[in-house]
Amino acid sequence: MKPLHEKEIEEARAKLAEAGRDPDLFSFDVKFMEPDPDGGGMFTVRYEITVTGPGQGASAEYIGGIGLDWLAAFGDDLGEGVFG
Repeated sequence: MKPLHEKEIEEARAKLAEAGRDPDLFSFDVKFMEPDPDGGGMFTVRYEITVTGPGQGASAEYIGGIGLDWLAAFGDDLGEGVFG
């Protein structure tokens, strides 16, 4: 079973293809965040995803994890031309 962040990146690549963009020209850098020490004993994996597009190297950062929907924000940014 693939980890959540890998599944989400596959979905982001599909969004790029649907938008007529070449997913291979985009990079997805994932950095896992430290657990919240005040989380009340709950450990939830969170990660920062930096998506960098081609050309001028436009990029945007998103926070992912269980219950977070960075893909919606990515889709909005893609539609608004953030990545050229």
